[in-house]
Amino acid sequence: MKICGIVAEYNPFHAGHAYHCAETRRRLGADTAIAAAMSGNFVQRGDFAILEKYRRAAMAVQCGVDLVVELPLAAALSSAEGFARGAVGVLDAMGCVTHLSFGSECGDLDGLRRAARCSRAAVRRHMDAGHSYAAAMQRAVADEDPAAGALLASPNNTLGIAYCAALDAAGSAIRPLTVRRAGAPHDSAQFHARPSASFLRRAVLDGGLDACRAGMPAAAYAVLAAELARGGAPARAAACSQAMLAHLRRLTPEALLRYAGGSDGLHHRLHAAIRDGTSFAGICQAAQTRRYPLARVRRALLRAYLDVPADDPVQPAYLRVLAIGPRGRAVLRAMRHSARLPVIIKPVQEKRLPDALQAGLRRDALADDLYALAQPAEALWAGGGHYRQSPFVWQGQAPTPV
Repeated sequence: MKICGIVAEYNPFHAGHAYHCAETRRRLGADTAIAAAMSGNFVQRGDFAILEKYRRAAMAVQCGVDLVVELPLAAALSSAEGFARGAVGVLDAMGCVTHLSFGSECGDLDGLRRAARCSRAAVRRHMDAGHSYAAAMQRAVADEDPAAGALLASPNNTLGIAYCAALDAAGSAIRPLTVRRAGAPHDSAQFHARPSASFLRRAVLDGGLDACRAGMPAAAYAVLAAELARGGAPARAAACSQAMLAHLRRLTPEALLRYAGGSDGLHHRLHAAIRDGTSFAGICQAAQTRRYPLARVRRALLRAYLDVPADDPVQPAYLRVLAIGPRGRAVLRAMRHSARLPVIIKPVQEKRLPDALQAGLRRDALADDLYALAQPAEALWAGGGHYRQSPFVWQGQAPTPV
């Protein structure tokens, strides 16, 4: 059985994601199982996911994915490079994944792989000159291969390059496959039959749920509508800005250095913004510069809030299953037979894991408790939800290809 990995956030799951699943199966075979490594309650742009992770995973397995495994928290709050290394680490550790399919604007796998071979030393030179990671990567690749460098002008291409580099660095046997993005551009604010996740999030935050219906598979839309009705969405940083400020103002510049990473002075800028700011959004805007892009600032602040040091390993120490679809049981059996790490299906299993893993497991539980405070309904703010969750299991049929 072919098992193809997909790295995702599904924030929320939309028509473009369904197309990616369907096109992956068209390329690899209709019986291909899809296993997603998905960010948990916090996402790579440095924000709270708009829906809780088990609900987003439920969307996915009702709309084309067969198994959803959680991405490590440190990887979800990392740069494209760390995000990719953590995701490839998850798929590799499953021991049964044969392919990795990712979207790209160009659809040119050879070009993306050429760009991935660029030396990290060259990237570091440009970062030391004051460029962000993304800009430094683009300049370094363009120095060696101008055609490949041009690919880095698009965010999905950038992540695709990071996946290829992570596969190469790990010596992984997983084979990459890229599907050309079809639909609205990344972060587009315009409606499209295959809209961007950014468009859908803005619509939800603005109270325009109906605007999402046409751009999401029916099952995914139903999950979103149900979560809005019960007060589980939209989760937003603004809802717990005061709690975040109270924690962040306790931190010295030296303490912030643990979470900002690097030696380029971001921790001093964060400290000044935290002292003067009155909201999470305001702190982010005050700290943001060309050298310190908004996503990096947001990730650093969330790492500080959640106590995830910048140098925390992005590689997984265990594999947590969030949802199981029609073919997911077969994938789960294969994974449990071949996985190189402990597989967590129900929270009770966590207590039986080695002592060396317990600190990371407790941090995951705390992160989920802090996420709960960002949900609209006060009834959902109680702690301990992490230990009451089990994977969503979908017994229905796989969806019709898009």
